[in-house]
Amino acid sequence: MNLTRLRWSDIPDSLRNRAEQAVATPLREVTSASGGFTPGVASTVAGESGTRFFAKAIARHTSEVAAAYLREARIAEALPPQTPSPRLLWWHDDGTWIVMLFEHVDGRTPDIADLDPVMTAVAALGRTPGPPGLPRLVDEFAEDFTGWRDIAGAASWETVTLAYPELAGASIDVLAAREERWADAADGTALVHGDLRLDNMILAADGIRIVDWPNACTGAGWVDLVLMTPSLAMQGVDVEQLLDEHPLTREANRENLDTILVAGAGYFVSRSLLPPPPAAPAVRDFQRAQAEALLAWLGPRCPDILTDRARPCP
Repeated sequence: MNLTRLRWSDIPDSLRNRAEQAVATPLREVTSASGGFTPGVASTVAGESGTRFFAKAIARHTSEVAAAYLREARIAEALPPQTPSPRLLWWHDDGTWIVMLFEHVDGRTPDIADLDPVMTAVAALGRTPGPPGLPRLVDEFAEDFTGWRDIAGAASWETVTLAYPELAGASIDVLAAREERWADAADGTALVHGDLRLDNMILAADGIRIVDWPNACTGAGWVDLVLMTPSLAMQGVDVEQLLDEHPLTREANRENLDTILVAGAGYFVSRSLLPPPPAAPAVRDFQRAQAEALLAWLGPRCPDILTDRARPCP
């Protein structure tokens, strides 16, 4: 994730002037974020009175992910007021640059020690209805949750098991068949972030704020939590206990939860074996780490699907 980010000063003067007019003060950059998977502007800027804002921007010619910035702006504008997220104050697309100004949230990225407030925010998100106009998760992720079926269709299972020896006892046909059921399992009307991880959160004095919304859609209220578990398992969280106790999942249908875990594993495994994208070269290593964590958990959670070629997970 060591990308060279654009800075506030890289945005054309005309667009910075528009932003300053929108918040009625000249703006200067205070800090620029160093992390992330894309090279866009991610800067804290301040007005003459010291009031701070968070600026996010991308030039279309600098990155293939510019469309995601445009989508995020439109989604952030439509988020329900109870969403645990910084408010979008202004945005503009001039055809070359997309620039957004959010309210600034004082805080830091949470870590595993902050899991209680994180899970409180996840519960609040899972109970938030999706605003009108958002795509359904079953449509938005239709091309993502095909990993096992893609592997089966490409007859590349032997290559995959060389890369992931823990899959040697599994059947690609069983995995693909279970994956195919994911849409029915995940359908719903709740607001779904679609890429929920600790690094997409800010721990403030009054709780968690969730950021980075380009993948938002509507689906089952527990989907974000379930898809977040691989990144938590990577850091040593007992995700089995977490799903057993969390209010979004403790009463949910276990078969549906396992179906999404299987589909998520197919996504991470298949994507981790692709060439790194130029705009986010570190993402494949991160996907592999999540795949390994998820497979290690799925083994004992659903042993039939990873160790018995004859029987699918119940």
